[in-house]
Amino acid sequence: MMISNKIAFVFPAFITEFTSKELYFLQRNNLSLSSYIEKVSEVLKYDLPDFTYDNSEYWNSEFLSQILAYIFSCSISDVLVNKDIKPSFVAGYSMGIYAALYSIGAISFIDGINIIKKAFNLTNDLRESGKYGMGAIIGLTVDDVNMLIKKNKLTTEIININNEHSAVVAGKKSEINELLLEAKNEGAISTTVLTVNTPYHSEYMLKYTDVFTSFVDTLQLKDPICPLISTFNQREITKEAELKKELVFNLTRKINWFKTMRKVIEKNASDFYECGAGKDLKKISRFIDGDYNMKLIHKL
Repeated sequence: MMISNKIAFVFPAFITEFTSKELYFLQRNNLSLSSYIEKVSEVLKYDLPDFTYDNSEYWNSEFLSQILAYIFSCSISDVLVNKDIKPSFVAGYSMGIYAALYSIGAISFIDGINIIKKAFNLTNDLRESGKYGMGAIIGLTVDDVNMLIKKNKLTTEIININNEHSAVVAGKKSEINELLLEAKNEGAISTTVLTVNTPYHSEYMLKYTDVFTSFVDTLQLKDPICPLISTFNQREITKEAELKKELVFNLTRKINWFKTMRKVIEKNASDFYECGAGKDLKKISRFIDGDYNMKLIHKL
């Protein structure tokens, strides 16, 4: 019996590099990014600037960069659905979960903005201390990175595994800098200090579990139209109560994008659509084996 191929929507967390074709993609599909920006402005009660590729205002604010990533992801998934391209599964890389939930009808566009705002404000003490951050290491295995952490007696944690040779770490900035230097000396292809001052998914986030759970419980979520694959433990989530649990896990626990992608591939998804600006997830996917195709949105 022939197994039918399935579609997956995947949602990035941040935008590290634009293709510079995103706006054209939206425009030729009769969708205006400005209309989404206006909705956000109404919720936040201040006017966000119009987006242009040379406008640095969004990049100078960690909060606005998160909002922009969410806006692009929601608008691009809307275009795909309007084209009658609908997912069998979705997954969100870190804060990409909010746009993923929007795409499958579990939350409204406004709900997503409010969740981002709550999570950002909740972690304000860590961010404003200036002590914490995140980094990326490419070219070493997880065992290699853990060995360096143990050898140098660091408290830095691997908080996400992108693929077999790519990991994201979080913790104290001083220790991250030390670890990245050690990784480079060990033979890492590249190391990067991420422009994030919050140690997302690390043990430092655990203290927010109860408060964030209480907030999430106030939200009116709906059962999704298709499963969300958990980046925490790769379970298939189809009910509103489990989505609420996942929102808390997604903020306060380690995630594993590599295992999440493998899970979706195992579910016979062959066509993946990166619903977001840039092509960060496509780059990561080059090192994840499987019979699938990560499609570039601007070529549709």
